Amino acid sequence: MKIKYGTLVVGAFFVINSANAGSVEITNCSLSEFSYSYTVENGDTGVIQLGSIHDDTISLSPNTVGAGTGADEYDLTDEMPDRNIYVTLIDGDEITTRLCSEPEPEPSSE
Repeated sequence: MKIKYGTLVVGAFFVINSANAGSVEITNCSLSEFSYSYTVENGDTGVIQLGSIHDDTISLSPNTVGAGTGADEYDLTDEMPDRNIYVTLIDGDEITTRLCSEPEPEPSSE
């Protein structure tokens, strides 16, 4: 019986923690109108970081956002070399990352 109760307590712990996780979703991958929405639920503030997937020397300054939901839009044509971009939300002890990526060019048949 102790094993069942232990499993129940551990399972409840993960359910409670996952209910408080924040989220971030990219809504437009265009460099000129790059946008995302976010929800911060695990703390009073969250931190959002944008950067290049292919060039780890390119990242924008972190942006601190308040609890709740919101959205941001940027013109990244001068900051990013291409549409291969990541957005990371740090919400308390939860980290969520979303990626935009350009499709690989198809090989030419010449």
